Amino acid sequence: MNALLKKYPPISTTDIDMEPVDHPPLVKHSPNTPLRRSPRLFLKGPIPFDWLKKANALGGSTGIIATGLWFYVGLNNSKSFKVDSKLDQLTGVARQTRQHALRKLQQAGLVELSQPHGAYPLVTVITNPT
Repeated sequence: MNALLKKYPPISTTDIDMEPVDHPPLVKHSPNTPLRRSPRLFLKGPIPFDWLKKANALGGSTGIIATGLWFYVGLNNSKSFKVDSKLDQLTGVARQTRQHALRKLQQAGLVELSQPHGAYPLVTVITNPT
């Protein structure tokens, strides 16, 4: 496990560069150098399909916010985390839209939401909603 952590150190949302990449995805420096891909963002699964289906049925931008929450689950390797403005940049929605979507997800029983005054919301994704 320690060897994996050295090879793939954990990252956080502060490490995500939202700027577009100028170089091509495949880089080859010499004939003897193997092709390597530049790092790309991805969703880490498994993501419960019924959970995502229920979130998408809530309408508006709720589905894209829900997908962004699963990105954070994979990134943090935890179902509880603080949601910051990086989620807004990642999904392309405004802060108010994010907050509205989080409340809809909470009302649907898909997440638990704690909103300390003046701080980013703490979200816990509920994987087995009732």
